[in-house]
Amino acid sequence: MSNIEVTKPVVLTPLAAYARYLEDLSVRLADNSFAVKPGVIGTVYFAGGSKPEGRRGLLACFDRFDELFGEHLISGKDEDLAKFSKKTAKGIEKIRKVIIDTPEYEQVSVMRSSAPNPLSAPDYQIATLTGRANPIDYESPTGYSVPKGEEMELSFLKFSVPMELVTESEGQEQYEQFLRYVCEQLDVRGGYGGFSAVTAYNYHKWQAQEWAIAERFSGIEVDCCAHFGREEYDPVSFDGEESKNATAMYRYLKPGTKVWRWGFIKSVNWYTLMGDVFVERLGGDAALRAALDRADIQIARINHCTLVRAGPIPRLGAPEEGLPEPYVFVNKVLRVLRNPKPDGLHWYDPQLQNADSGNARVWEARFDLPDAAPIPATPTIVPQPLKREPARHSVRGGSPCPEAGWWQTPAKAGSRRYFEAGEIMPVFAGSSWGETNWIWSADENGS
Repeated sequence: MSNIEVTKPVVLTPLAAYARYLEDLSVRLADNSFAVKPGVIGTVYFAGGSKPEGRRGLLACFDRFDELFGEHLISGKDEDLAKFSKKTAKGIEKIRKVIIDTPEYEQVSVMRSSAPNPLSAPDYQIATLTGRANPIDYESPTGYSVPKGEEMELSFLKFSVPMELVTESEGQEQYEQFLRYVCEQLDVRGGYGGFSAVTAYNYHKWQAQEWAIAERFSGIEVDCCAHFGREEYDPVSFDGEESKNATAMYRYLKPGTKVWRWGFIKSVNWYTLMGDVFVERLGGDAALRAALDRADIQIARINHCTLVRAGPIPRLGAPEEGLPEPYVFVNKVLRVLRNPKPDGLHWYDPQLQNADSGNARVWEARFDLPDAAPIPATPTIVPQPLKREPARHSVRGGSPCPEAGWWQTPAKAGSRRYFEAGEIMPVFAGSSWGETNWIWSADENGS
């Protein structure tokens, strides 16, 4: 008999990680307040932020965050260059009014926060910067036109809660439910969620500290400049010799046209959110689910966004843990969606180490295995879509039935029934199973 002991990998629960590394994940100021502190963030990039429906969804997100954590929210701002300040009930109502009443050709940049001042990191915070719609019918000198009202860029929303909230199951559930709620209310095209080093409002001063923390703990998201990602998740194509002389512009990837922006995900964290364009690059929903088919990996579809959760708890990736294995597993499948030549994740500062383009490339690849192949080069021409046979084995609820026959779902007992091709397959909301996915069930006798 062998006496060799097999050492299990160290897994720090959020509670253990918080207890062991609070000071290492923080920057404490002379007055004992924090300029940087550990939190759990959710960052999403979404379309329609300039439009009435998108604004209503945005307001719903702010209102739900207030319902959950409003007792902590004492400060904020109501426009991009406004002073960060304490907010009375009147100030809060002004923020709500700005979200709804700002003209679609102007950005909405508002925030609600628990920070007592702009020098202190918040425990709870929610902020947005919306895209704008074109204010006029625009005719380009090179021949293309942009109609009045067409949205010009993606919007983003970011929220954070304190790390200690997810040290208990109820707090983790609050975080996850709110992230899902955001995806229900907004047309999300991508994003991520997990541990991060949350900085004070004057985040420019703390880029180097955020970077130092992220270098040491692989589960920490570099995200103080989250607004940089709005273009990264936003594919654009064009006709013409080069983009500056384009004869036509498309705010999507039109097959056969030239690529202006291909669109990429940033990296992998506890939650990785992907819009349809990214799921299709992986072969579609069924292929993604097959590639990530493991008990601890959760996949959910909400509107036009797919959420992949890498393991049941967020992981810090502390030195004694090594790289969190669920994150590595998910990254093996999703890594091809990253930018092979990413821009920096911080404002450029030659005096201090931060997430410049070189460091960003290393950080985004932190879950790659040593033998991982290079990230594929970006196409210059938008390829034709791949033709795939309808997948019999899994069709998400709310989708048309791809083939007439008998189907069933584990989301509801006794669900087996016959569907005609094209018939919309129901969703059973609130099922303990999770998302409704219909599975081919052969003939009437189940054979």
